[in-house]
Amino acid sequence: MDNREVQNASLRLAKKFGFVPRSVVWDFISPVGRTARYKHWRLLQSSPLFSPYILGSGFPEYLILSKVGRKYVGEEAVTEVPTVYLAHDEIVMRFYLHLQKMEIMEQAWSENELKMDRVLAIKGLGDGVIGKLPDLLFDLKMEKSFLRCALEVERTRKSLGRYQTMRRSYQRAAHVDLIIFGIADEKIEAVIRKEISEAGLNAFGKEVGFFDLEDFEEHKFRATLRIAGKELSLENFFISLTKTIPESADSARHGVRAESEDGREAA
Repeated sequence: MDNREVQNASLRLAKKFGFVPRSVVWDFISPVGRTARYKHWRLLQSSPLFSPYILGSGFPEYLILSKVGRKYVGEEAVTEVPTVYLAHDEIVMRFYLHLQKMEIMEQAWSENELKMDRVLAIKGLGDGVIGKLPDLLFDLKMEKSFLRCALEVERTRKSLGRYQTMRRSYQRAAHVDLIIFGIADEKIEAVIRKEISEAGLNAFGKEVGFFDLEDFEEHKFRATLRIAGKELSLENFFISLTKTIPESADSARHGVRAESEDGREAA
């Protein structure tokens, strides 16, 4: 990528997520090589379209849109993210960028984009109540339609009430076919699985999978996904879904269950 391409890609991320991390620019956007990476990051830092993320003396590894940048990308841009959510939202951003790199994603919305537009959230989820928004809502390309998926990143254990609210939200989310949880430890997974099992969430036509955040950090999309009693990499799972040729638009929307129950080889 040249300077303009790096800047435009960084602007799109900041518009969608509210910030852009140096590590993400280096890993996904700028050309490889130490010199090139530092060069492009310095260019972004000096651009009037960006401002440093201010926390005390500033966070040099994060940039946000400046007033000029917000005007340039449009007022629908996500506002600055609170510091406590930076690490969480960077995981979501990286998951989004891996999907984008695979070229299997039709469209996607961050949680903050959905928060800013209630009509969009209602239409996207198929839920008029909106008790819980996903960290990322995205559509996978299919032969004749698309598969709507939700990502939830769980870095810390929440109260039982929070998990119950999440479960009820996905029960009502008529447009969501697949929910993927990135979890910090097995205790969090156990609590979520128990809530899903007792509530019969699978009976609502939704498949649920889990992957470990530590595994994702180390192995990216080669991290293991546990779904429908099987284990395979995130990459292979998504490839297998998008290669499915549905008989109709309806089978495309709900083909994840049949596909995940096939005897696919674990990665």
